[in-house]
Amino acid sequence: MQNLYELGMDFLNKAFDDSFSNIEFFFLAYAVILAVFWLRKKQNLKSFFVYPVLFAFFTVFNPYLMIPIADKIGLAPRIRRIYWLLPVNLVLAFALVWLVYALSKRWKQAAAVILCIFVIALCGESQWNHMIPAENSYKIKNETIEIADMIEQDADTPEPKSCLFADIQLLELRQYDASLLNAIRRKDMADWSVNAADSAQVQRVLDKKNSRRILTLVLYYGIQIDPAVLEKNMDKHQIQYVIPHKEKGLGEYFGNIGYELVGETEHYEVFRRGL
Repeated sequence: MQNLYELGMDFLNKAFDDSFSNIEFFFLAYAVILAVFWLRKKQNLKSFFVYPVLFAFFTVFNPYLMIPIADKIGLAPRIRRIYWLLPVNLVLAFALVWLVYALSKRWKQAAAVILCIFVIALCGESQWNHMIPAENSYKIKNETIEIADMIEQDADTPEPKSCLFADIQLLELRQYDASLLNAIRRKDMADWSVNAADSAQVQRVLDKKNSRRILTLVLYYGIQIDPAVLEKNMDKHQIQYVIPHKEKGLGEYFGNIGYELVGETEHYEVFRRGL
């Protein structure tokens, strides 16, 4: 039971970092506002804002409950937007308007607005650094173009090439070059998940013999399955090129099977598979 709790808390902590990294102040302000609403005698404030959050903390934010249920419906432990369920921005905006209109004088209202704008600017994260125009006319990452050109040069044919990759970013490959096909579907990457640390769960995936999910085990989760099983599922989709992310540590695995390294980029390796 303790392990289940630790898994749940680890997930919640990582999800919190993804949602509030560098803007933790706004979550703190949100919590303070909810506390104020709870202490107020107005029932509508509690009904609209406090009670739903309390319900959420007993359900989707419950470390003991969340992992088993999410695992059953195929979401554990990959969701990273769980804190988006909390109406943080809505509550902060409502509280600001509520505060301004609670003041009797116009100059006090104006001062409150200016003060809030100053606090938001001071505690928020500047977005100017992220507003960088694309460096190519295709609006595609240069690394994606580099991989596509690498495969085209190696294959030396305009005919469709069956590839295998499991990164959402690389879906741009087909946008850039329609001849590059991927055996793993988007929903296999985004909507299907498995606990890679659970050997029994991994074995169940292998036993079901769903080729796309078996290949997802390897490319997405970095699980080095029996090469014979891998090759059988590779043959089913006639895969010619494999593009693993370097973080998965699959380079030596594919090299030992006999795949030839065509080239590499900052984050990826490109292997040719002999058919």
